[in-house]
Amino acid sequence: MGYNGRMSFLPTRSLFWMSLALALLFVFGLAACTVGTGPLPVSVDPSTAVVEPSAAPLLPTPTDLPRGGRLTIRLAADLPDLRPWQPRSRDEEQMTRMLYSGLMQLDDQMRPVPDLAERWETTPDGRTITFTLRSGLTWHDGVPIDSSDVLFTLEQLRTLPVTSTALLADLHVIEAVTTPTSDTIALQLNARYAPIFAALTVPILPRHVLDQRDLARVNFWDVPVGSGPFQFAERQVGQGFVLTRFEGFHRGAPLLDQIAFVVSPDPTLSLQALSDGQLLLAELPWSMQRNVAEVDGMLLGSYPENGFYFLGFNLREGYPFADLAVRQALAKVLDLPRLVEAATKGQGIPISSSALPGSWADLTSLPPQVADLDSARALLDAAGWVLPPDATIRQRAGVVLSGSLFVRGDDERRLVAARRIAEVAASIGIQITVEPADFATVILSKYATPYSFDLLLGSWSNGMGDPNFADAVYYDPDDFALFHSSQLNQGQVDSRATRNFVGFADTVYDNQAQAARQLYNLDERMAALRQAQARVAEQLPYLFLWTDRMPVALNDRVTTLDGPVNLSSPCYFWNIERWYLKP
Repeated sequence: MGYNGRMSFLPTRSLFWMSLALALLFVFGLAACTVGTGPLPVSVDPSTAVVEPSAAPLLPTPTDLPRGGRLTIRLAADLPDLRPWQPRSRDEEQMTRMLYSGLMQLDDQMRPVPDLAERWETTPDGRTITFTLRSGLTWHDGVPIDSSDVLFTLEQLRTLPVTSTALLADLHVIEAVTTPTSDTIALQLNARYAPIFAALTVPILPRHVLDQRDLARVNFWDVPVGSGPFQFAERQVGQGFVLTRFEGFHRGAPLLDQIAFVVSPDPTLSLQALSDGQLLLAELPWSMQRNVAEVDGMLLGSYPENGFYFLGFNLREGYPFADLAVRQALAKVLDLPRLVEAATKGQGIPISSSALPGSWADLTSLPPQVADLDSARALLDAAGWVLPPDATIRQRAGVVLSGSLFVRGDDERRLVAARRIAEVAASIGIQITVEPADFATVILSKYATPYSFDLLLGSWSNGMGDPNFADAVYYDPDDFALFHSSQLNQGQVDSRATRNFVGFADTVYDNQAQAARQLYNLDERMAALRQAQARVAEQLPYLFLWTDRMPVALNDRVTTLDGPVNLSSPCYFWNIERWYLKP
């Protein structure tokens, strides 16, 4: 609340509304006097070169197009500084993809497809990849883009500390970068590495603006020159940003005149702005789903967060769940959709692998929904785990079938899931004791030697740009680090931060996972991934639980030349240049 002279105290809600109203006034006022007109005419690139088997690049439609209009988008918080390669929030991720382009981009199925690159080719050993740039590329300030910009970007990013982001670690697969011509870039890798194509969606940066500057210290709002579909026009601190269309964009000038990002921290007031038509797109908390659904003229969608929840088993000798029959029996009695619904109140998407639901790598079907107690009991009987007379817990050779399940005590959703798992386990004679614990002082230690746990309900965030944010712009389905036997800790002399904490070692998985990260053809890679996922589903180092849905509200006036906006994809902005407003 605030006080000014003779004015009365205003409730917080009123001040938030005033702030939002001022932000919208800034955006709409600026829009009235600033319409972007870039220096270059729209050019149509006739190339259809692609990374197999992705679709051909989108080309401008030669007929009359529905040009004009302004898309207003909610920002949950202001963006005081911008770091294009390292988005630290969803807002920063979206803003960056409006302003910058990479050699590659991800389409709405999360497949890497050419962006600034027109095509690429590789040597037979897969260690040299040569990209050819599209012709006529320019930065927002009109300066031509050439291979020296790509060389500059990759060399500069590889000088930054690797520990700060998984993306930078991936870029160190590149041993050398050369520029045979002004429109070709050759990357020399230390090994075949298919995930590099997703990493190469990293924004290419303008050498002529940034040369001799320390990237780690640059606030890119001070030098907002990119090559994306929209270019920077204006920023009002704490209120919003306006971007105008870039007429020289390489896939054709966007249909929209402007995009306005409006700072609107209060979800309730953002909902009101959606209802009034002052905001046309907003990501809001899951708890507001019902409220958004009641707004007329609103499309409601959701995309999967790039991370997941799982039940991990300690597979080392001497632990009860090292027995595959026990893990399989538990999986057979777990009604996953009901568990996820109960734990997440509908926000969770039940999953069967580590792949992002709906992506090109989502290749494994969910297990049957109906609990099969008879099959589970038969499995345990056959493995020698039997129920003594008048007992409720199975035994084998005098050993009781029981274990402790560690779970964060400060997360109600995880606690609900853990208790449900313990209940269904009891129905087949397995005793699981739920152990709520503090993450920092107890659970974190279970991920490291000596790995003292039976079961652990945990989660992984798959963001590549920043360790504290699950970005999707660099998504790749490689789960080598989680399950490959080379990622097992080898004892005190092994100082690596390995993620295979459950102790999974399986030759069949190793072979398929290794193949999947070496195959550049997407169809061939999918075949290897499918077999790797199937092996994990069979051997059950994890029981995969859920991925959260992230809700999106979109005014139904907004559509694209390709049909409705695909709000089920984290990359729903991938074809933003083809978005327009219906009359």
